[in-house]
Amino acid sequence: MPRGEKLTDAIRYEKVESLKTDLFLYIDNNPEKISNNLPVFFGHVMSALENAFPDIDDSTHDDFIDSVAYRIMISSSEAKKTEFIEKIIQNAVRCKRKKTKKSTLKVFSGIKLMDVGKYWEAISYFGDLWKHDARIGIYIAFCYYALSEDENKSSQNINELAGRPSEYELASREILLELARSQPEINRLKQIDIKDTEIMDRAFWLMINKALEWFPSERWFLKIGIAKAKNDGNEIKRSQLLSYAIEKYTNDLDFMREYYYYKLEKRDAMGASGIVKQMIQQNPDNLEPVYYGIKLSLLSNSKNTYNQYRKDALEKGIPHYLIQLYDLAIYIMREEKKEADLQLKLIKKKFKSLHFYLAVIEYLMKDIFSDDSERKKAAKNVFFDSLDRYSMQVIKIQE
Repeated sequence: MPRGEKLTDAIRYEKVESLKTDLFLYIDNNPEKISNNLPVFFGHVMSALENAFPDIDDSTHDDFIDSVAYRIMISSSEAKKTEFIEKIIQNAVRCKRKKTKKSTLKVFSGIKLMDVGKYWEAISYFGDLWKHDARIGIYIAFCYYALSEDENKSSQNINELAGRPSEYELASREILLELARSQPEINRLKQIDIKDTEIMDRAFWLMINKALEWFPSERWFLKIGIAKAKNDGNEIKRSQLLSYAIEKYTNDLDFMREYYYYKLEKRDAMGASGIVKQMIQQNPDNLEPVYYGIKLSLLSNSKNTYNQYRKDALEKGIPHYLIQLYDLAIYIMREEKKEADLQLKLIKKKFKSLHFYLAVIEYLMKDIFSDDSERKKAAKNVFFDSLDRYSMQVIKIQE
């Protein structure tokens, strides 16, 4: 690309990723050659990056260098040695624009050392970064637990140790308790954009299971487990944890909300209905479960179910203008045009403050009741999503 020519963000991202892919392929095919010439290789990387993208921002530039460093760690047989990892870090830092930003490199180093069984060294690299991302704390706990297991295997006094946790296991438990107290985010270090390796995944789930065994009253471990399973698309683990959470914490609205949405995703109307009934039973004065019932009835186009939840909504004090919008919605979802048109006129007359929103709905209704099946489907989805978000805002339901 000629100097002075600027790329759009999307095109730049695509070209940067293309260059990264080419470099990764070269690293994978030449790990030992690169290992023996780290300063030269990093010099080539920095030159290639800055020549191709002279206006690249500092963050993208440094993230690129970090990703190259990690690729060398996982490709080179030399990366089992902490001395070599330190060389990678030193060379990578020299190439970065923000020389003090080492946290990503430290996490990458910890993951690599954890993978090759150098748990104590891994703990040192992870340091106090667990305060910023729960995953790092989980990995530290795993390293301590792995050290405990290794100690038990090598001990000559197995009978004496039986039933008594070692110092390493106590340290593992302590870091888990500290995580539960401080509750750091699970994906705070978003710049660490790598897919979980086998060791990362195994470490996380082993320690979640241990946390649930050691601290059965700490709900937070269930919450981060469910969040990770959902983020990873691990439906088996997500279903298992949600089922366990609902059974153990029958009145926890957060878990029931998650299970409700899980059932909707799986198109399990009966399952979702059961969760709604449980939510209403456990939270009789809360508007949120009633709205979920209305939402479910709109999605299933069931007028009988809608009328049942509409009655509950009126009794529990959901704003009248929302009820009228839901009346409009059930006609729209069932494609009853005449009734929808009459309901829209009624709402426009009664609730003038909704003028701008109703104008949008009126526009969407033209497509919803058109003969074009694609436009109909798209417009109906937009309408439902907008009403859902509007309702959640009014009722103050968290997403």
